[in-house]
Amino acid sequence: MLEVENISAGYGNGDVIKNLSFIAIKGEIYVLLGANGAGKTTTFRAITGILPLSQGRVVVDGIDLWVEPEKAKRKIGYLPEGERVYPDLTVYKNLRFFARIYDVEEERINELLKEFGLEKYRDTKAGYLSRGLRKRLALTRALLHDPDILVLDEPFSNLDIPTVLSLRDKIFEMLEEGKTILFSTHILSELQNFEGTRCRVGIMKDGKLILEEKLENLLNRISNIEVLFKVDKKQRAKELLEKFGYPVEVESTGVAVRVSNYNEETPAIMKILLTQGVNVYEVKPKEPPIEKVFTEMTKSNHV
Repeated sequence: MLEVENISAGYGNGDVIKNLSFIAIKGEIYVLLGANGAGKTTTFRAITGILPLSQGRVVVDGIDLWVEPEKAKRKIGYLPEGERVYPDLTVYKNLRFFARIYDVEEERINELLKEFGLEKYRDTKAGYLSRGLRKRLALTRALLHDPDILVLDEPFSNLDIPTVLSLRDKIFEMLEEGKTILFSTHILSELQNFEGTRCRVGIMKDGKLILEEKLENLLNRISNIEVLFKVDKKQRAKELLEKFGYPVEVESTGVAVRVSNYNEETPAIMKILLTQGVNVYEVKPKEPPIEKVFTEMTKSNHV
């Protein structure tokens, strides 16, 4: 469990994040959702012990991060935004460097190299890897010491599909093991992949946590958005859905359907299409401006 108690932190010209408090518990995902510049990265740097606090405290499984930093940090795996690997070291030597810090055995390195498809790049310098592969390496490093708490800053940005799927599987696996997952994002549609899990979302704006909500409630309360259905028979899909009263626009990759309740109507629309012989390859909200989400979420809470 990770407890954040009234923390503030910044970079010298005043605090970027102010009076933040939240708790991420075992077996749960905690997501920080906010526009770029909202303070998500600063928050994660503060709760992983990289950025000093100007006030408050962070407690990691009962250990105060700033009283016993080495003991607390051993429980945390951190994937910063970007790749952040040593470009002049090989893939193996990047991992071996951190393995020595955490007393990790060679077997664990080999296990993760295989799991994330990095075996054949073992002796390649990290600087020669593609951006997606460098991200895989950084993720492997974060998981190296089998942490109880995994903190991921914008983990799904600039990732190839196999790595996205591997990362999701790893998150689900860690949840099953009772571990704590925190990640940040500015893309609301990423969260739909975690429906059905224990997941809470903290919405950030201007360095403050303005609202905290269960994921299922968040998706239910977002109304009047367009959902993109990638289908093989666009005109057929349009005709079918218009018969049910849905406003539909044909786009290059499928049909965009306006719904009043994303969480309830999306499964119903999929059922209509599939039962009528229209194959659906992907479903995701057309990305609404994050400001709209803030407006929807804060209107009833008078924030």
